[in-house]
Amino acid sequence: MTNFAQRPVRRTAIALSTLSLLAAAGCASAPASGTAPPDRPMGGMQAPHAAQGSGMMGGMQMPPGMNMARTPFSEAEMSMHRAMMMATDVNTQRTWARKMIAHHRGAVAMAQALLGSDATDVEVRRIAQAVIDAQTREIAELESWLERHPG
Repeated sequence: MTNFAQRPVRRTAIALSTLSLLAAAGCASAPASGTAPPDRPMGGMQAPHAAQGSGMMGGMQMPPGMNMARTPFSEAEMSMHRAMMMATDVNTQRTWARKMIAHHRGAVAMAQALLGSDATDVEVRRIAQAVIDAQTREIAELESWLERHPG
């Protein structure tokens, strides 16, 4: 018998699993360079329209409530999530390091997108640069650790 308190957790797990599968399906269409032209989301997927209630993304049905508006950060987000899902290893520690590298690269890309945008607030631009500096150092540390700890 299912405990009623477990239902939201199961729904969340199902939703996250569905999103993971949808995103993984898009991995096969990602360009080899890891980038896409600035007018399109990653992997040649069609940009969803916020005004549409279709829940479609790149021809795939998204779960209800998951319409995703295109933002200056869409490229970085899609790339980061794909890379994090693909970052696996037989060793849990190496998997974690690979996923964190992908996550940090996503943070760097989003900060770079902010700095390349029309954002004028001096404080947020300073924070974005600090994110780039810190995350770049951490990426180097994680890559160094991976080299010292081969699978």
